[in-house]
Amino acid sequence: MSRIEIVVWDNIGNTLWGVRTDQGSRSNRLRERLPPDDPAALDAAPTFDELFAGYEVILHECRTLQEVEQHIPDADFVVIHKEILPGHVLKKGKKVRLLQHLGLDCRGLPLDAAREMGIPCAATPLVNYLAVAEHNWALILNYLKQLPQQRLYMQQRGYVQHGWGNLVPLRIRLACDQTLGLLGFGEIARPMARYARAFGMKTLYWDIQRFTTLEADYGVEFAEWDDLWRQADILAVQLPIKPETHKIIGAREIGLMKPTALFVNTARGQLVDQPALVEALKQRRIGGAALDVFYEEPLPPDDPLHDLHEDLSYNLTLTPHSAWQGHWTHVRDSLGIWNNVLHVLRAEPIEYEV
Repeated sequence: MSRIEIVVWDNIGNTLWGVRTDQGSRSNRLRERLPPDDPAALDAAPTFDELFAGYEVILHECRTLQEVEQHIPDADFVVIHKEILPGHVLKKGKKVRLLQHLGLDCRGLPLDAAREMGIPCAATPLVNYLAVAEHNWALILNYLKQLPQQRLYMQQRGYVQHGWGNLVPLRIRLACDQTLGLLGFGEIARPMARYARAFGMKTLYWDIQRFTTLEADYGVEFAEWDDLWRQADILAVQLPIKPETHKIIGAREIGLMKPTALFVNTARGQLVDQPALVEALKQRRIGGAALDVFYEEPLPPDDPLHDLHEDLSYNLTLTPHSAWQGHWTHVRDSLGIWNNVLHVLRAEPIEYEV
């Protein structure tokens, strides 16, 4: 039996969640959800042990760079998710056969060092994040087309009194007339930029790093922080939550927004000063908001956001941190990684090479 050592550096957990469907309480809940989504899912979702049944696998699940540095000299494979691996650490891995990243936004991989060492690199797309991008777009269209108000209009038989298509009071807008502002330009924002281009929207982005080589491909323009808040008709937040980003969005940023602008957050609730957002909505200083995440989760039943959500005039849409959900996304994400490892072991071409 061949022996392989794998270093995994993933403090979120996506790399292994989908292949541990028979271990732990979280995974047991996943097993319960898979059959209703797809009765054949469990059969099509092998566990980690099943995938590597013919190998003796030593798996090092690292939480820090120091742990990676400790284990990388003996590693055959290195798997990274949302971490930054310095080139000098990779160079200690003399046996590494594949550097694998979960997510197309692989800015944390030392690609130059890997190429110098002859190590193939892959960045597999996150199905989980594609689901979030789709959810964002649903929230945006829901606002532009005023779908909750149209539903109420139909329920109240307004079309009987006013005739078909007489929806001027609902202020329906066209996407092609809007400017989309993306706060962060990573794995979720990039497909959103593609959707925006299909709708003929102008798209601006801000990120701690400017991606000049990607701007033409995605049809986006870089904007400074304040300019993004001022110019966007739709401001979508896609930042990671870290100590330095906690409440990075406050009353000042919200105060820069247009009075007709939509604020969308499917990233993390703790990025936002939520009381400041609530006050802006109450005072109708912005056009509306669409939130899938909240400062405290689950959202307390007495939170003022609930009352605003009940009154359609505030243009607030709430969803229960469900943007990531789709057709067994965690399983598909994990399998994309581990099938690439198997491709290398079988001397087959890898997928999503970068």
